[in-house]
This record gives sequence, C-alpha cells and structure tokens, in this order.
Amino acid sequence: MKVREVMVPKVITCDQRAALAEAVKLMWEHDIGFLPVVSAETGALLGVITDRDACMAAWFQGKPLWDIPVGSAMSMRVASVSAEAEVDEAELIMSEFQVHRLPVLDEAGKLVGVISLNDLAHRAVRDADAELEEEVALTLGTVSQPRESN
Repeated sequence: MKVREVMVPKVITCDQRAALAEAVKLMWEHDIGFLPVVSAETGALLGVITDRDACMAAWFQGKPLWDIPVGSAMSMRVASVSAEAEVDEAELIMSEFQVHRLPVLDEAGKLVGVISLNDLAHRAVRDADAELEEEVALTLGTVSQPRESN
C-alpha cells in the first residue's frame, strides 16, 4: 500500500514568522497536534511544530504565545516520506525518528499531505487488516520508547 492511499491530503500549515498563538489556534480549530511550517515566500517545508513544542517554548521562553514566533519553537530536523513510498517505509521512518506524523512530499519535494500513526490505525481497522494492525502496534511501541539521553 502506498503512502498516498492513506495520507491526509488537506494540510493545514503555518508560516515561521507567525505567532505561536496563531499556530495553537489552528491546531485547536482543526483538532490536530502538528503543523508543517512553510516559507511564506516559497512554500518550502522549513520545519514542524507540535502542541508540545508550543507548550515547551512558552515555558522555557517565559513569554505568552503571541510573543513567540513559530520559527523559534519549531523542530527543523524534519523526517518526511514520499507520497509514492510504501507504508512500510513510512513506519520505519516514524520508528527511526520516534515521531507519530510525517510530512508527505511529492517528487519535487512539495508538501502534498501528512501521514500519521492514527491514519494507519484507522485504515487497518476499516480494512480489517490484521497485518497492518500488527505493524502499527509495533511502530507505536518503537515510537513510544524513551529517547536516549544525549
């Protein structure tokens, strides 16, 4: 099964210069915990921001969310996957980077979707796919392992 068959193609994004409050508002309104951060000029993927990133930025910077730019709180180390990749490859990348979601890029590197463990789990249940259910469980177990201290 290809990533493009499972991914969510309608991607809510934000600009790196936006206030963190704007990103959090988008996450709340769309019931998501992750936003790809794109360049306002080129639309290129620059990073990702999670609800946890926003919380940690507010805590460590000691400022209100409207005074913190997304760019100062986003993760710039972004793992992604091709829309044409097999789902197994997406699961391996999620496991390696210990992430629940991946931006999906086309052949030109343009953001075309997002795939998450939730998407895979829903697909496994919908299709009554025992093999995919097992893969999702193993991936979640790997992603959820405590990270090694640096």
